Parts: sequence; C-alpha cells; structure tokens
Amino acid sequence: MKAYVKLMLPGFTGNIDDVVIYYNSHLNKYIARRKVIPKYTPSNEIIKEIFAFAKRIELSEGYLNDCREYIRQFNRKNRRQNRAMNTWPNVFMKVMHAIVKSYPDLDLDLKTLTREEIIAMNLPCRSIYESINAGYLEKVRDYNKLVNII
Repeated sequence: MKAYVKLMLPGFTGNIDDVVIYYNSHLNKYIARRKVIPKYTPSNEIIKEIFAFAKRIELSEGYLNDCREYIRQFNRKNRRQNRAMNTWPNVFMKVMHAIVKSYPDLDLDLKTLTREEIIAMNLPCRSIYESINAGYLEKVRDYNKLVNII
C-alpha cells in the first residue's frame, strides 16, 4: 500500500501514529510509508566480517570511485521504479554476499582472505565490471569502464 499526501508541510519528517514521513534526496520526493516493526534477525556476523574485510584490505580509491559511479548509473536507470542505492557499502555488501554464496566449495573465510588471494583466484569481486558480468550486480550504462581492481 502506498500512501499519498496532497499537502505536505515543508520540512516535516517524523512519525504520525502508524505512518513514517521522510524526504529521500536520491528520489527527490517525500515518502510516506507504514511504520514497520522489524522482524527478528538471527545473526549479523556475515555483515561484520564483510566490513572488517573491507577495512583490513583497504579498498583502493579507484574501486570506491567505481562503486560511486555504479550507484549514479543505477539510480539514473531505476529512478522511475523508486529503487535507489545510497553509498558504496551497498554495492560492496551485495557483491560480497554473492561471492560467499556462489563459492561454497571454496569455503571463503573473510577473516583470512587477502587482496592477493582474490586476484590470484580470479574471483568476480575483483572489479565492478567483473561483478556485473558474473550477474552479482544489475547491468548499467557504461559499466565496461568500471574496471579498477579491489
């Protein structure tokens, strides 16, 4: 169910009973949605491991810029479908989840994995271009320019 508001108070964001109102700068509009109490999630260990991995190997500036460019292209492509990504961790998280799920036989341990091992094993997470070709990310315009190594 989508809630539509005809007259919005400028700058108003917050909760009203069972409705949450906020401004999304990427979609350039106010969003009114039902207030949802989140479900119980069993563990966030994989998320901790992914971000500890990113911090440990120190992602290259070129890779981060490619992530940002991918987000710009993704948002431009999917703006009318109300789908948007905000920051590079969204892209990195999606790629790393797909890598761990795609290679169960390798038993990738993100606590000990290094940049050199990723490059040597030729994993698709080496660049955004290879991640898109592997099907981990949606194709966007000019994705063949996003070739900087992790």
